[in-house]
Order: sequence, then structure tokens, then C-alpha cells
Amino acid sequence: MDVFIEYMVKKQNTGKDILLKIFYAVASVVILVGSFLFIPLLGQMFSMFAPLIGFGAVFGAWYLITSMNVEYEYILTNGEMDVDKIVARRRRKRLITANARKFEAFGPFNAQEHAGKDYNNRVYACVSPDAPGNYYAVFNHATLGKTLLVFTPNDRVLEGMRSFIPRQAGGSAVYGNRPRQD
Repeated sequence: MDVFIEYMVKKQNTGKDILLKIFYAVASVVILVGSFLFIPLLGQMFSMFAPLIGFGAVFGAWYLITSMNVEYEYILTNGEMDVDKIVARRRRKRLITANARKFEAFGPFNAQEHAGKDYNNRVYACVSPDAPGNYYAVFNHATLGKTLLVFTPNDRVLEGMRSFIPRQAGGSAVYGNRPRQD
């Protein structure tokens, strides 16, 4: 029987993200107001560029602020999981493709357990690295080497993966890490 499951999670904004959004908004307003204040000083020839610069700054700030809205989509197809990063619902990028049959380790994610371990790559495609409900998978990727993937699946994704994950890697992992979904 074929397995095909899609699930999407939205990345939470960190304090740094919120401060950057505020900075972009304030900077664009300052540039917009400043561009209109300097029109008399620029002279007749360059005064037409001031509004373009001001509105360009506002557009740039809008673009940067909306680009910080990130979602991750997990697509599970017969044990192969594709993880895509979707930025502002206008750009999609494939982060990684992992075959659940080749997982070396799998289970609920605890950041302290993986802090000292040496991985060639770490892919955090989750709501937040500290959020409850995160799971991890360790596997050898063809181009990235030994990779740690941290993701936030729902019960359907976990159930779909369960039969493909080797038992010694944690294929019978319990669902105790999942927050309640009412």
C-alpha cells in the first residue's frame, strides 16, 4: 500500500526576528520621511528621485519583513521524506530528502542530547528547536554527510513513517513527546 502524507508547520518568530521586523519598519519610515524633507535641498534635477527612494525603502522593508514568515512542509512518500522551506508563500526551496529506511537514529528531540555530538550538517525544519513535539532523525546523506534533521511532525506523519524506520534506529518510538492536539 502506498503512503503519501503532507504536513506543514509555521516557524515561530524569535525575539531576534521581532526586533529585526521593528528595525526594518522604523528604518523605512525614517528614510521615507527623510526623502521628502530633503526634496528642497536636492534641487530641481534630483527632486524626482527622493519619492522613489522613500517608497523603495518602504517596499524593501515590506519585502524583508514578509520574507521572515517561514513554513516547512513535510512530504512523506513511501518512506522517503522531502522537507521544503516556504518563504512568505512566494518561494519554495527543497531543504533535504531523507529515506526513513536509512535512519541511524530516530526519536523525540532533546537538544541537550545532541549538543556535543559531531554532525556534518544540522537541519532545523521545526516550529522552534525548543518546542515540544519535535522529533529528530540521524542519517547519512549522499551530499551532506552525517545529518541531524529536527522536525515537528503530526501523528499522521509519525504513523506513516513508523513502518519504514528500522527498529534499531527507534522505529517503535513512543508518542510521548507530542503535545495535545484538541
